Amino acid sequence: MQLNEKIDVLTDSLKEYVDTNYELIKLQVIDHTSDIISAVIGILIVVVLSVLALLFGSLYVAYYLNDLIGIDNIGFAVVGGFYLLVAIIFHFNKKKLIENRVCNNFIKRKMAKTQKS
Repeated sequence: MQLNEKIDVLTDSLKEYVDTNYELIKLQVIDHTSDIISAVIGILIVVVLSVLALLFGSLYVAYYLNDLIGIDNIGFAVVGGFYLLVAIIFHFNKKKLIENRVCNNFIKRKMAKTQKS
């Protein structure tokens, strides 16, 4: 084989390698994207159902407190104050309570997925 033929074979092999790598990267991006989208959809379903349960539970508690105390709308004020207190606690502790846990959970999922591959 002459040098020109070897260069042509090497060039073709290199093009094939680059094309294969490009396809592999595309498939990995699609895989990671689908993982993220499916996780987000699952979380959204749980959040929506939890919010609905919390809403109806809160309405029940508010009406129950109204009947228990005997003053109209005081139950709603108590439930609203409770949620305000919870919101303030979460606001001042959001890094520790939420952000760190979400980041750690995401990293664990990606590491587990990478180790399986």
